[in-house]
Amino acid sequence: MYSLAALAVTLMGLRQMPAGTQLHIRLTTPVGSYASQPGDPVNGVLIAPVLAPDGEILLPEGSSVLGRVQSVKRVGLGLKHETATLELAFDRLIQPGGAASPLASRVLEVDNSRERVTAEGRILGVRSTASIGYRVSGYIRTVLAWELHAHVALLVAKLALVHVPEPEIYYPAGSELTLALTGPLLSLARPDHREQLTPAEDAQLRQLVAEMPYRTLSRAGRPSDLINVIFLGTRQQIEQAFRAAGWTPPSPATMRARLAGARAVVENLGYSAAPISHQTLDDRPPDMAWQKNLNDIAKRHHVRIWKQPQTWNGSEIWLGAATRDVDYAYLRPDSAGVTHRIEQDIDHERDKIAYDLQFTSCTSLVDWWDRPGAPLSAHNATGDLMTTDGRLAVIRLNDCGSPRLAVASSEPLPEHGRFVQRLVRREILSFRSDSYRANLYWRSYEGTRWMVTAIRRHRRGNAAPPEPSAAHPSSFQRAFNSSWLR
Repeated sequence: MYSLAALAVTLMGLRQMPAGTQLHIRLTTPVGSYASQPGDPVNGVLIAPVLAPDGEILLPEGSSVLGRVQSVKRVGLGLKHETATLELAFDRLIQPGGAASPLASRVLEVDNSRERVTAEGRILGVRSTASIGYRVSGYIRTVLAWELHAHVALLVAKLALVHVPEPEIYYPAGSELTLALTGPLLSLARPDHREQLTPAEDAQLRQLVAEMPYRTLSRAGRPSDLINVIFLGTRQQIEQAFRAAGWTPPSPATMRARLAGARAVVENLGYSAAPISHQTLDDRPPDMAWQKNLNDIAKRHHVRIWKQPQTWNGSEIWLGAATRDVDYAYLRPDSAGVTHRIEQDIDHERDKIAYDLQFTSCTSLVDWWDRPGAPLSAHNATGDLMTTDGRLAVIRLNDCGSPRLAVASSEPLPEHGRFVQRLVRREILSFRSDSYRANLYWRSYEGTRWMVTAIRRHRRGNAAPPEPSAAHPSSFQRAFNSSWLR
């Protein structure tokens, strides 16, 4: 019976995507724990195609993913809950041609989010009294409390200076999530008819690329990031495409920007214009840089881009080094105290950029090329391990008169209560937290937990890397197509 069913599916041109296949979506409607109710609609759009191992498109970017809020728990005044939770159920898929199908999925990750997602797909909000700023203020309050007359000054300082992160969950339209199928999904396979270079154009560009550098250098001259993206087009075309995809340029590394970054760290906030560290290519700083962040300064996508002196078929050539920050790192080589740790598989970020720009319709060519001689495993200037299949993403831009924007216009939701409500909530949450956390026993437990976590991360960072192969498909395809049932 199974073989007959499989034969029928094959004859119809359908492919079955197994459970575990990942869908990368961008919300087109906002959702949050404060204002959303169970049953409220929440919709998204697929921003990267799902490909079969042979390169056929199974789900094109632009497919709509429809769902609803399944459950929600808000903090409110903090009398009952210290943290918020949000559970989303995406259960319907509509492809650009109008074909609709049921969908069984769960939320796997919220991109660059400070919130945590459980194995069941439930989004857990942060505890506002767990921020670095509040914890440090707790030690200060303990010292001040030794003097009876300092209590009044303590209250004034707390009301005026101690800021805590918003504990309610809020994702505006444009926030990105990764879903994982929890059951198989059938889809009609279609060939990829995107533009390809002619053999002569291909050979000419490959010859130019072979003469270009493989790696950037840090400020101290240490080998750092790997070149993994090539852009063909003008500065204006590149800028327009990145802005349409929701990326923003970083701020110059001024004192004001550094203070804003420090505040974001202390208060557990996002900072979409955070400066990036200094790197050079051929002794030159980047000509431009782009990044994408949500609500956690510890995590961001980013790329540094250098214009090359060569041109190809009249097009300017730009080289990009793309990595993703995934956490803080401390006292690393070639860094001033605190820096970021990057995701080990840098192909994820390379492919993220390729598909983000492709989604905008601002590209006329997106392809992946093997680059002979490129290292498949290396460490950056701060000691992070980088692994790759050794390929470059080749992206040709167009004038893009009508780009498909990252964020469609939508009615925003209230993110939290009014000022007085938030003030009362902060005092209630502070009292709850201090009543059982502001003591020697909890602080000792907390310090031990931090130390154990740091040791585990250090050991994971020094673990032997897997043996990558240049013959592997792109990392997005590996994530999507790890166990296809044909």
